[in-house]
Amino acid sequence: METHCVLGWFLLCLLLVSECIALKVIGIEGQNITLPCKYNTKNHGVSAICWGRGAIPNSGCYEEIISSDGTKVIWRSSVRYHLFGELKTGDVSLTIFNVTEKDSGQYGCRVHVYGLWNDEKYHVNLNIEKAPVPTTSQAPANVTITQQTMDSHTHCHVTPNPIEYSDTSTPPYSESILEQMTGHKLPVILVSILLVLTGVVIVSVLVVLSKYTHLYICLHNKY
Repeated sequence: METHCVLGWFLLCLLLVSECIALKVIGIEGQNITLPCKYNTKNHGVSAICWGRGAIPNSGCYEEIISSDGTKVIWRSSVRYHLFGELKTGDVSLTIFNVTEKDSGQYGCRVHVYGLWNDEKYHVNLNIEKAPVPTTSQAPANVTITQQTMDSHTHCHVTPNPIEYSDTSTPPYSESILEQMTGHKLPVILVSILLVLTGVVIVSVLVVLSKYTHLYICLHNKY
């Protein structure tokens, strides 16, 4: 009798210790993280499972985030949670898309096994770290630096030797500006010259007419 009691307490302690052992997964902000969870389908067949946040309670999953009937996902709290493993072979690992620091914490995977106190429980502690900030001497990841101007936002344009103009130098565009200014003033100059010539011709004609008129009056008075 005493031997059975000791054996029972030993198995209970072993069960409690096994439930307290948790895997630790470390990820970087913005990555897709997979939390492992597998069970042996040969022992109990294909089983329903659930994933939740925090320690696994006596029944179900605390703050349940996704569940499966053993062959397919039947519910999820967000589109970021997925089960990409072969469910029929017992691979019910949880994949979380685009993790943030808020996703850090303990997760529980519960495999529903027929019978009292037969459920299998697995805990995973997830720690999400901030993405490293690139320094000035280090190019950011997934960014290609090129010296050619590109329309795509995935490239950066870098001018290694920017052009500088000193106070005594003339910018290369000054001649074109002067030509444009001269071109705009040229019609005005031509019109002015034409008006002056027209005025000279008119004055000359008036002077000639005045002389002929005076000569005509003198001849008329004489006769």
